[in-house]
Amino acid sequence: MKIFNCETGMKKLVRVGGAILLSGLMLAPMSSLFAVQGMGAKSQEAFLRMRTVTFFDTRFSFTPSNRVKVGDEFTCTGKVMLMPTWPQEIPFSGISFFNFFVPGPQVLRKAIFVNEKYFQFNSVVLEKGGVYEYKMINQARTPGIWPVGPMVSMEEAGPFIGPEEFLTIEGSGAGFTNPVKTLLGNTIDLENYGEGRMIAWTLLTSAIAVVWLVYWCSKPFTRRLGLVAAGRKEDLFSPMDRQVCFLFTIGTIVLVAAAAMITKAQYPITIPIQETKYYIKPLPPEPALIQAEVTDATYDVPGRTLSFHLQVKNIGDKPVVLKEFLTANVRFLNPDVPGNTWNENYPEVNGGPMRVTPSEPINPGETKTLEVSMQSAEWENQRLTMYHESTNRFGGLLFFTDTSGTRQVFAIADQIVIPKFGATMGGGM
Repeated sequence: MKIFNCETGMKKLVRVGGAILLSGLMLAPMSSLFAVQGMGAKSQEAFLRMRTVTFFDTRFSFTPSNRVKVGDEFTCTGKVMLMPTWPQEIPFSGISFFNFFVPGPQVLRKAIFVNEKYFQFNSVVLEKGGVYEYKMINQARTPGIWPVGPMVSMEEAGPFIGPEEFLTIEGSGAGFTNPVKTLLGNTIDLENYGEGRMIAWTLLTSAIAVVWLVYWCSKPFTRRLGLVAAGRKEDLFSPMDRQVCFLFTIGTIVLVAAAAMITKAQYPITIPIQETKYYIKPLPPEPALIQAEVTDATYDVPGRTLSFHLQVKNIGDKPVVLKEFLTANVRFLNPDVPGNTWNENYPEVNGGPMRVTPSEPINPGETKTLEVSMQSAEWENQRLTMYHESTNRFGGLLFFTDTSGTRQVFAIADQIVIPKFGATMGGGM
């Protein structure tokens, strides 16, 4: 009868556990290959997403199927507002670049229009409080499922990400081409243009680096440490070492100079990279229907509810209602407005209903104080609970409309929020 050895059993258990742990660590990075991940917009602070740049009216041409084939073109259109009161914590230069985000070169950006002007490579200068309309034309390149959407990158402030959709690109990318016509009239394929030259230079420079490392690593390491410890640093380099360094330096300079001359001879006509920045005028302001001011705001932490009072004066000639609130790509719709229901084609996150009290329209010339309340788990899911941050303020866009369908977008840019932790969690607040 075999007697169980406790010590041996523990060793086996440790080995098996170690093997499982090691396998898990090795497979963990691979899991990302099978999981569809977003662009990580939620990792940005709430005040940055709510009070800087707000995307609205975003539309993707591939909805509702969210499927295209390799080579198909699709568009992304919409508007973006730079909030009129910019957070003091974030630098503002106005120098921005419109782009279409996707993890890697899975799509080609064919063209970008801002306020109907074509921009492909240049930055633009934008204004605080300005509204800009964009159109992005893209082409599917690599099969897979990718999160995609618009974005604006601003100098010193970083990227601001718009609403995203998951796009499925079907087919094979083997025969994909990207032909462009140069200013000289030649047509080249950017998918493989200059590929042979790039590989040759990579191999050549890597070989030089390897020879350099082999030369120095082949010397006795212990003896060199001894020389350093003895203070005989001058003995580290022999006359042969100095000759080798001289040959590498001269050889590298000659190689780069010769390559530049050969390239210039092959391509005599070139133009420098363009650095011009274009100033873009904002869109003309929409018709003014109301004047509004947020008087106070609270966030009920246990109830996950943002509430604020809004004093609104109707300066138009038709009754006006508050239809929607949009912040950080999350939309809240007023269910008391007829036909104001959620559309599955909206790329934003559905925050849920927005309760407005009183719900009756505001008549021309009338001033009302509205209580706006939005209870939603998305405040937590989207990490928009401002009480975690040092700047306990929120922002967003309010959408008013009158009986003729005319819309006014009103920005809340810098409203302080008082958190309410409840009777059992107050802790002296």
